[in-house]
Amino acid sequence: MISFKNLKFPKGFSKSFFLIIISVQCFSANHLSAEGSLKWDFSTKKAWWLKHESISEFEKSIDSLNDQVNDLISNSNYSKLGGSQNFVSLVSNLYWANSFCLPFLNELEIKKEEAFKEIQLMSSSDVDVAQYLTKYSHFKDNRSRVTEILLDLRKHDPSLFKEYIKLAVAVSLVWDTEFPENWPHHNVNKSDLPIDDSSYLGIYKFFINSQVGGKLFYDPRRLTVRELCFVVDSPLAQNELQYAQQIKIKKIRDLANLYKIIPYDQNRINESVYVWPHGQYNLIKIGAKNGGICMDQSFFVSQTSKAMGIPSILFTGQGRTGAHAWLGTFDLSSGWNFEVGKWENENYPIGYACDPQTRKQTTNSELEFYLKSSGDSPSSLRGKAFLALSLLNENTSKFTELVRYSASIIPRSIEPWEIEYKKLNDSRADLKSFGRFWSRWINNFKEERGLKAKGQISLLRIFNQLGMTSKAESLSKQIINENKSKRFDLGISIAYEEIEALHNQLKWDQAQQKFILALNNFGKDKTGGHLFYNLIQPYVQRCFQFKKFDEIDAAKELSEKYIERVSGTILDNDFKLLFDQIR
Repeated sequence: MISFKNLKFPKGFSKSFFLIIISVQCFSANHLSAEGSLKWDFSTKKAWWLKHESISEFEKSIDSLNDQVNDLISNSNYSKLGGSQNFVSLVSNLYWANSFCLPFLNELEIKKEEAFKEIQLMSSSDVDVAQYLTKYSHFKDNRSRVTEILLDLRKHDPSLFKEYIKLAVAVSLVWDTEFPENWPHHNVNKSDLPIDDSSYLGIYKFFINSQVGGKLFYDPRRLTVRELCFVVDSPLAQNELQYAQQIKIKKIRDLANLYKIIPYDQNRINESVYVWPHGQYNLIKIGAKNGGICMDQSFFVSQTSKAMGIPSILFTGQGRTGAHAWLGTFDLSSGWNFEVGKWENENYPIGYACDPQTRKQTTNSELEFYLKSSGDSPSSLRGKAFLALSLLNENTSKFTELVRYSASIIPRSIEPWEIEYKKLNDSRADLKSFGRFWSRWINNFKEERGLKAKGQISLLRIFNQLGMTSKAESLSKQIINENKSKRFDLGISIAYEEIEALHNQLKWDQAQQKFILALNNFGKDKTGGHLFYNLIQPYVQRCFQFKKFDEIDAAKELSEKYIERVSGTILDNDFKLLFDQIR
């Protein structure tokens, strides 16, 4: 590495310009354009990847390249660097090499050199794996596994890999970890799922063969990687997906009509049998034999959508008369519709789903907020490149500056904030540091009620921990008032937190007063499921724990005034069960 400490520069000479010249020339000669900007073109990239004779040499070269990039970001304007496609490409390749390839190679026990040669061939080709992964990967992805999957898919057929690169990347990002235990939902036993022969190679080949055979509604080559993540996230056996492809739809909106062909099994609701009781959870059983409840209907339509190459996601939520499941589906011409299969007049404040890539809980509101703006805009790659830089500089003084600059470019992305929060946790920052973090979060996400409230609730807890009573009371009222209508579920949750705190202090009279106030505040709007499951049920159960039967009787009388008990619904069943078991 060249040292610049003792170099003297003539008056008026740009040190940063000199550093760009020197650092670029360290890995190849003549990489300045006529305008003096950084040059990392395809030939430069190819030469860098192919020049390494061994893994140890590769590792040293990564360290050297990382040092050179750090010289650039230390002596140049972030905005100007980010505007250079060559710089973004350089960072993407460094991130791919350092954070994906190297960990994968270090974990291998056999055939390391063979795998390294495959990485060199893939990375030096004109298929820009590095930029795809920089743009679409998440810091919690299993990056070694992502690398392994990509190598396997390319090995299967290099020409198909090039043609269907976005599909390959999506498969690697979704199949890098096991599917969660509650996939596709909690109302079916895992042993009943037809998933025995599923694999990432199988799903990859299935969609390529389906496209070649003309069986897909959308050509996967036309969709983005992010959209494809909502297509390939099904480990169902291929014969299940092939069955789904036989169902006829002409337009995306026809998916909503599929709900009507599946008989609703009201007997299961009447008998409180919510878990699938008919053995193997086959699509043909749901669609043509046994029917199902709303969760089964939504699963059927969702898997049909995915089998046809249409991105979809399954949501669950609480409405006026209780729980329901519905879908979000993607139309290439009009974008996402997050209300497919929703019941009208049920007043669902939010729907919850599992993000196919991160396996984290997400909501229809968060997805809409993110995708409405910079979800897949050109700025997202630039923002993610600086986010990658922050991860490469995690143990340096540049980390915070870089991660916050990334957040400013992609302000609707949660990931930079998650990374900064993790750093605060790992470094055991004090409460005031967390308080400043959540204050910035609230300001950044002020347009999305759920995300803003997450920051407000976290800040509220900090106020309580620090004994800042007046600030806590003021913020609590603000959260409840701001979320009385559209996101009343958040207001209900905050109200119960206050009640729970009083219960913990055995202040039963004050807790009851808060409970009555919350019911009167939120019950008028027929908030149904959220009012019952997030307020009434936990309140009554806690009262029962301490044998507070007078409070329970009062709670039942008032609850019946606000809960619309529709016979033959899960909410009605659970209401009866709650109060019947207490007596």
